[in-house]
Amino acid sequence: MLQSKYVTIDGKRIHYLSKEPLAEIGKEPLAEIGKELTSDNTLFVLFHGFPENAHAWEAFIRSLPSHYDIVAPDLPGYHLSDPLSEERQYEVPALIKRMATFIKKVKKGRKVILVAHDWGGAIAWPLTAFHPDLIHKLVILNAAHPSTFTQSLIVSKQQRVKSQYISSLRDKNAVSSLISTDFKLLKDMLGETFFEQQWDYASTLLNDWSQEVRLSAMLNYYRCMPQDIPPVDASDEELQAIHIPNIHIGVPTLVLWGRNDLAFDDAVLHGVEKYVPHCEVIYHETATHWIHREFPTWASDKVLAFI
Repeated sequence: MLQSKYVTIDGKRIHYLSKEPLAEIGKEPLAEIGKELTSDNTLFVLFHGFPENAHAWEAFIRSLPSHYDIVAPDLPGYHLSDPLSEERQYEVPALIKRMATFIKKVKKGRKVILVAHDWGGAIAWPLTAFHPDLIHKLVILNAAHPSTFTQSLIVSKQQRVKSQYISSLRDKNAVSSLISTDFKLLKDMLGETFFEQQWDYASTLLNDWSQEVRLSAMLNYYRCMPQDIPPVDASDEELQAIHIPNIHIGVPTLVLWGRNDLAFDDAVLHGVEKYVPHCEVIYHETATHWIHREFPTWASDKVLAFI
């Protein structure tokens, strides 16, 4: 059963969903608990993406064996986590620092398997690069590596086409525009069947989006992106001026990728082994960007084999 918990970092609360049977058992001998439990001392930490919240992981959590400890935070500013005080606190380095502190607070000596999707992945990639001591293994679901994503913006016109929605979310009038259109852009991102098939979860999203302060906090992730999105027909000079970050990751990494992703061209994975040498990529031929909700059992099976 999932519990709601909070930790406070620099005066701001981060809410997270928790399923920690081993942590709750404490020092009770495993032999008295049942054969299903293991002593591998593993903690799954799950980072969601935009425009979701921690409940996005519920189907995936149910697909994992019940003995695993799992925490799934609402990213800062999302759902029940406090909005941050200043826009600059949503810059990637600041988010990395805050979420690394979150992991330190919940880790409690366990091996962390960091699983991340979309914006959660945009934080998880560099967090793992700069804090490898915190992460035992990394799992990424449809979230482009910062270096290869930036490279793809240069070489792939198709990726520039797919990324143009970001400019709408970075616009100074994005909050009022989304509200006045009944969140059409966000609903289209999630897919037309989502609100019919997952209404309980979808209703939490609609409630979050309807709060201007919270919606603005979510959009701050885009406003504070280190890289502007170039025009579809950007000139060679514009493209060559783009700086490619050098983000190297040494921990074992698994990438699960739905090929029917409307946000990413396959070019975003080209050359990922240059930056992540211990990386395995597994494709799902029919999944979209929302692979964690569409095929949770497939995803959990791949993750369990990987760890």
